[in-house]
Amino acid sequence: MSASGSPSQRYAAGVARGDWQDDPAQRAVLPELDRLHAALSQPPARRGALKRLFGRGDAPEAIDGLYLWGGVGRGKTFLIDLFIDALPLKELKGEALSGAPLPDTGSGGDRSQSERWGEGLSNAEALSGVPLPDTGRGGDRSQSERWGEGLSNAEALSGVPLPDTGRGGDRSQGERWGEGDGSAPAPADPRLGGKRRTHFHRFMRGVHEQLRGHAGERDPIAAVVRQWREAGLRVLALDEFFVTDIGDAMLLARLLERMFGEGIVLVTTSNIAPDGLYRDGLQRARFLPAIELLKAHCRVLEMASDTDYRLRALTRSPVYRTPLDAGAADWLAERWRALGGGERRRDGGIVVDGRRIAVRARAPGMAWFDFDALCEGPRGSADYIQIAREFHTVLVGGVPQFDDTRNDAARRFVTLVDELYDRHVNLVCTAAAEPPALYAGERLAATFERTASRLIEMRSAEYLARPHRP
Repeated sequence: MSASGSPSQRYAAGVARGDWQDDPAQRAVLPELDRLHAALSQPPARRGALKRLFGRGDAPEAIDGLYLWGGVGRGKTFLIDLFIDALPLKELKGEALSGAPLPDTGSGGDRSQSERWGEGLSNAEALSGVPLPDTGRGGDRSQSERWGEGLSNAEALSGVPLPDTGRGGDRSQGERWGEGDGSAPAPADPRLGGKRRTHFHRFMRGVHEQLRGHAGERDPIAAVVRQWREAGLRVLALDEFFVTDIGDAMLLARLLERMFGEGIVLVTTSNIAPDGLYRDGLQRARFLPAIELLKAHCRVLEMASDTDYRLRALTRSPVYRTPLDAGAADWLAERWRALGGGERRRDGGIVVDGRRIAVRARAPGMAWFDFDALCEGPRGSADYIQIAREFHTVLVGGVPQFDDTRNDAARRFVTLVDELYDRHVNLVCTAAAEPPALYAGERLAATFERTASRLIEMRSAEYLARPHRP
């Protein structure tokens, strides 16, 4: 198989190599991915004469995208990654689309209204001319306060976990495809344009940042999308399309309209059908055109399966290990590999509000941190909110036993656990003691009782089966 093989060819080759098992629900999606791969592997066709009379004459002919939805852990993200790597298009980074270098927002996550918009009108208010209602919630909201509660799931990046075959079980995309077997990312053809794959919340955060750079213009959304197209963007892959923020909801219809008008192809995953997006959200009627645009310009496909591969991988072995002995680091590394993490982003950090947080490794939907990077130093709830929204699974190594000399770190750890718990993030960690014995001080003893209780609950099969709430 050549490096530019179709998604079906790559999938079959992975099955033949023993990298993943053949899954009927995943295989049913491959014809749609092959359709898109074939269309996007050709230079973009320009619009005909009649269409040029009523729109941008230089915009490419429209290609239907894909809205792939289904339950958590079915392999949607795995398939989209397979598709994106198969595309012979240039990979575009955030700075290429913004026209200026941007900070690495690898932690992604959508920021709160106060963080994104400052103290004046929100982008949505400025664009619509209608002030948003004051909900009194103030910025990012807790699990019980967020709109559309209970609708969101995150998606595992891995395919089907396999029994141990001496190759480390189910491996990450980087491990599976980086071995010279002809399935590495396809070489880019400069005639075909560019591709970008990112998380939905990270994407929307970037949109808000770019809109601020076009404040005062007649149509800032059109200016932003035109900038993307001039940078060569042809296909945008968004993981975990889910809307809870009213600011996002109010501008998405116009944003999608401009994207599709410019011929940009959208490929996205979600855990709910388009008609369920932003259900019960404030001013939802103004969001409904966005749903209709998604259904008009993307083929909607449900990935129906009863198997949750991520849950199976999580429940195969414990998610909490004590003590911090010589084998603790190796244990956590093995859990990372078993969950589908690999070496591709081994040294990649994340940035939250201009502050870099070091990571051991990062993969779509997963991150591996050292305790000191997360809880020793200037960290706060904003950092943990973004981590909890971006990642469905977080690994933390080296949680110490706290006493009154380490109360600052203990407070940060309490806040971290609260945010992960509220958003149903899977926590895999190594610690110096079992949860009830983690805090040996006096000042925070009462507070830490709740944290210990949550750490115990987060190890249960019932908790691990809950869908992520970004």
